Amino acid sequence: MTRHRRNPAQARISRPVERIIPGLDRIRAALARTGNPEQSFKAIHVAGTNGKGSTSAFAAEVLSHLLAGRVGLYTSPHLLSPAERIRINFEPIPVPELDRLLSRSVTLSAAVESETGVPLSWFEQMTWAAFRWFKARKVSVAVLETGLGGRWDATNVCTPAVCAVTTIAIDHVEWLGGTIRSIAAEKAGIIKPGVPVILGRMGKVARAVVRSRANEVGAAIWELGRDFGWEAESSGTVSFRMPGVDVRGVRLKLQGSFQNDNASIGCASAWLYAQDAGINPVDFSVAARKGLAAARWPGRLSALPGKGNRGAWADGAHNPAAARALAEEIVSSTAFGGKKPVVAIWSMLADKNIIAFVRELAPAIDHWVAYPLFHERAAGVSALARACERIGLSVETADDFGDAWRIARALAGQGGAVIVCGSLIAVADAYSERVGHI
Repeated sequence: MTRHRRNPAQARISRPVERIIPGLDRIRAALARTGNPEQSFKAIHVAGTNGKGSTSAFAAEVLSHLLAGRVGLYTSPHLLSPAERIRINFEPIPVPELDRLLSRSVTLSAAVESETGVPLSWFEQMTWAAFRWFKARKVSVAVLETGLGGRWDATNVCTPAVCAVTTIAIDHVEWLGGTIRSIAAEKAGIIKPGVPVILGRMGKVARAVVRSRANEVGAAIWELGRDFGWEAESSGTVSFRMPGVDVRGVRLKLQGSFQNDNASIGCASAWLYAQDAGINPVDFSVAARKGLAAARWPGRLSALPGKGNRGAWADGAHNPAAARALAEEIVSSTAFGGKKPVVAIWSMLADKNIIAFVRELAPAIDHWVAYPLFHERAAGVSALARACERIGLSVETADDFGDAWRIARALAGQGGAVIVCGSLIAVADAYSERVGHI
């Protein structure tokens, strides 16, 4: 049964439409016109369906603790401010500097359009701004997360020292194709000749595609579970093993057993870079232990801070594979402490596999509260409700996040838990309205 709650919609700032036109000619033209800043630093380039943001954060933290110089980090999407996407030693670019760079990118976009016939997309403008900022601040290495796919992603013009592919699952089918094979081929497009590649956990088909690309271009492969990995210790800490070095006794801040995989991939990527830089294993181990323990990545199975948010969590899971992982954590994780009932405040974009997402998460959720995202591609509340009803689930609906929060908290009561999920835009709503910062 669907119960509709009506409150006046709350005004929120819409995110820019990120128009996707395959090709690297536009970003290359923009960079060539401004001195090729992407050539001024080495990169750890990270692609994957899920986990690439957390993996990037782990790698950047390890490098920040290891190197005396500046370490760049470029990620997407942002939660509260576009400045979050461009960081040096985890400090976001100052907003006036980002405004200045984006203002310049508008003029640059017009020049690129005259050359290529197509202006720069917003993501391409952000990528150009990140590379210019990293060059201006004399960054020696930057961790770059792909925005979408890999082969045609604007970040794929970088000069990588290491490439990493975290996971492969069905997502963004309208751009990457509807099969694991086609998606894996797009992600594997970041692999460069002679540049080592780190592989996370993936199925046989995806692994075969990525390994084939690596072998084709002569890229050495490290696979999670074969060449490197992690082990949980009785003390609650985790140890990470890699060829030539171990990092023992790490207590991660990031929740979720899946973060052990992400930490392992990030650490291995940093170690490959460190070896090329001539850093010895002892120094690396000390820095890695500190960096892995310090890493944080809001909105990835994160408890919402603040007394009024006790028992509330947010996770950016937005596809079936991520929903399955989230369900496993809710059921088994000590973080949730067996709280009952568990209520999902939930919304998604219309181009996602909504029914499959709900089906994967359903075993862990007692009540569903749907609301619409303020986004051009948002699924309507009726579509969200139908997805629940098609698999026999009851759902309540609201017109905005604030109303959904009130409904969910009432359903959870004193002993229950609330999880905001379905989209990083929903996570952004949670941080914006309940926390005010990340």
